[in-house]
Amino acid sequence: MRQELRVPRLDSNSDYVTITQWLVRSGDFVTQGEPIAVIETSKVTTELIAEGDGYIYMLVPEGTDVRVGQVVGFVSDTDENAANGIVSGQEREEGTELKMSRKAKELMVKYGIDRSLLPRDRIVRESDILRLVGQPYSISDTRSQDLLIYGGGGICKLIIDIVRKRGEYSICGIIDRRFPELKEVSGVPVIAGNGKNELREVMRQGYVRIINSVAFDGRMHGRKEPYVLLKELGFTFVNVIHDKAVVEPSIRMGEGNVIAAGAIVGSETWIGNNCIINAGAIVSHDCIISDHCHIASGAVLGGNVVVNENTLIGQGCTIFKNVRIGRNVVIKNGANVFSNVPDNEIVG
Repeated sequence: MRQELRVPRLDSNSDYVTITQWLVRSGDFVTQGEPIAVIETSKVTTELIAEGDGYIYMLVPEGTDVRVGQVVGFVSDTDENAANGIVSGQEREEGTELKMSRKAKELMVKYGIDRSLLPRDRIVRESDILRLVGQPYSISDTRSQDLLIYGGGGICKLIIDIVRKRGEYSICGIIDRRFPELKEVSGVPVIAGNGKNELREVMRQGYVRIINSVAFDGRMHGRKEPYVLLKELGFTFVNVIHDKAVVEPSIRMGEGNVIAAGAIVGSETWIGNNCIINAGAIVSHDCIISDHCHIASGAVLGGNVVVNENTLIGQGCTIFKNVRIGRNVVIKNGANVFSNVPDNEIVG
């Protein structure tokens, strides 16, 4: 059975819509609610959403202007490429079909998940992969260990107070590009700059545990870049969580995350690596927060929200349930977001 994909009317004055970008490949398995294309008129840009599960096939290329209501592709119950002897994007192993959403497949490749661990009696979704990646939340595996902080700004001060209050680590110093001009932050000495040779020397002295305090400062990769560098050099990242944050035991979390006072992280939520959940932010149940994201103070995310990597959710924002936010996105302070946001957008 085929389900036709027709272009909807986006505004009252436009009879034509442009297929700006296909977000999936022909033959991919898509799931209901998954964004499959970016479409736009001169006034509106939005996403075309899959209305059911199946294999998608495009009939028009990117950049095409199509009339409202025109069929631009279809979703099929069966893999029509396979029926014709063509290898599609769908994975198969030992003669049993492995049905995966595109996002799930990307995460499987990214984290090197063994396909034999995945179910074949249903569609594999993002949450299935993330549960295999993430570790159950725990306050700390070790105590009274030396800890470095990378960056000497405002988040650094927040981390210092959290660590001092919890007593899990002994802060041995701060790494900051302003060294030696910057001497100390909240009584903690700045011991080195951020050059590779300086960082290697710090490691040679036996200091390996670290937390990144660099926040979003207008540079899209300002938080990601030091994390990548420090990982390449062999540093070990820890999580720093305020004892007044509410973090449900069913969440899964990577490394290098900061969760501030008053933040709430709901059940079955997955948090990647190197994220900040700032004071008073609410991340509701079943959300996915990918690597290098910053959820600013007072932001509220409804249930099942997905925030892709390297994205800022500004202060006081509200993201409604089931919304997907793309990579490298900035949601400005106070914005209300009701619909999906594609990659590389600024909203508000």
